[in-house]
Amino acid sequence: MIMTLSMLVSAQGFTMPPGASRSVGPPITLHMGFFDDISKAFTNEEFVSPPEGLKATARHILIKDKGQVELVLNELEAGVGFNQVAKAFSACPSGSQGGSLGSFSPGTMVKEFDAVIFDPETNIGEIVGPVQTKFGYHLIVVDKRTGM
Repeated sequence: MIMTLSMLVSAQGFTMPPGASRSVGPPITLHMGFFDDISKAFTNEEFVSPPEGLKATARHILIKDKGQVELVLNELEAGVGFNQVAKAFSACPSGSQGGSLGSFSPGTMVKEFDAVIFDPETNIGEIVGPVQTKFGYHLIVVDKRTGM
């Protein structure tokens, strides 16, 4: 059974005067060292989201035949959109999505591809290439890079 202050006073044969406060003072906060640190785990006061890892979002056009590279570059230079050219010419399944590879971390793609994507000298939004890999020749656009 939990006893209130008025119950304790009554049990001792006393009565509380009318208008007397039932609280005895300000609330007491106990600091228990180890447990204080545990309680912080359940609050957001000291939470900082971890830094975003090194990632990139890119598109590409994969061209198997070196002779077609010039044709594809001419289409792009003539002002045809990258997505449209990727759908028409890319040998990669991503061509159907305009060449979009989504977001990925270093080591996900082949070494030559990663070297271009994660090179700080590669400008966001510019067409780079052709970059030769074991799959063929790539024309690459880096849309976003984080963590650098």
